[in-house]
Amino acid sequence: MTTTELQRKALSSFLRTRRARLTPEQVGLAPGVRRRTPGLRREELALLAGVGVTWYTWLEQGRRINPSPEVLGSLARTLRLDRAETAYLFHLVGAADPAAPPVEPPTEVPYPLRRLMETQSPAPAFLLDPDWDILAWNASADALFDFSGCAAEDRNLAWQVFANQANRRRTVDWERHARRTLAQLRTTYGERRTDRLTALIARLRAEHPDAASWLDEHQVQQRAGTDKDIEHETAGLLRVDQLVLRAEEDLQLVVFLPRDQETAERLGRLSVSR
Repeated sequence: MTTTELQRKALSSFLRTRRARLTPEQVGLAPGVRRRTPGLRREELALLAGVGVTWYTWLEQGRRINPSPEVLGSLARTLRLDRAETAYLFHLVGAADPAAPPVEPPTEVPYPLRRLMETQSPAPAFLLDPDWDILAWNASADALFDFSGCAAEDRNLAWQVFANQANRRRTVDWERHARRTLAQLRTTYGERRTDRLTALIARLRAEHPDAASWLDEHQVQQRAGTDKDIEHETAGLLRVDQLVLRAEEDLQLVVFLPRDQETAERLGRLSVSR
């Protein structure tokens, strides 16, 4: 069974169980005659949600249907879903909920997560908030990227990719990585649309013509890691796998994991010499 088929099956079960827990009295309907099964009938739910009975039946049966966000929102309200259930409904259909509030960046990094970041040395590691602002970093990351030497408003991963000139020079095939960064940033912006991301994209457009040109290509890509080679002027060639690990409160732990022992040793020396 494919992932899509599994999602349709899960959607079918989810809708049936949520419909079954509603009583006619809860939605202002008369109880009527004795019901063979608990909950609302399909035709009752369809009427209350403002959709066709046949259409809703097909949706609950897991057929190939692509409901709009507005219809999904109406179903969620009719079924009296809470925030987590509504998010799950949209996830099963593969849609984004336009009414969902954006995740607010945390005010501080949870200590266990900071400790996990620190223990990655000699691998450079740093923590991002949902808008890609860099909240914390270990000594190896600071030795490689000089985050502590940046102004606070410049400590954003997307901004660093373009504005950190030393990083641009060192990154082998920098353009490929920069384009990839923008494609993933556009995906994040589509999900969140926060003032912070809006201002960041506007700043990239204004100060970096290559970013403006590539943003106009409207490429999108899900957030994920990649392999990366860095030609450091003193440490030499660093071959790493860039891993992106999602954590609580929508934080991201980014780790530059050495692909070989030589890279690990060079990163260790770089951190000590800092």
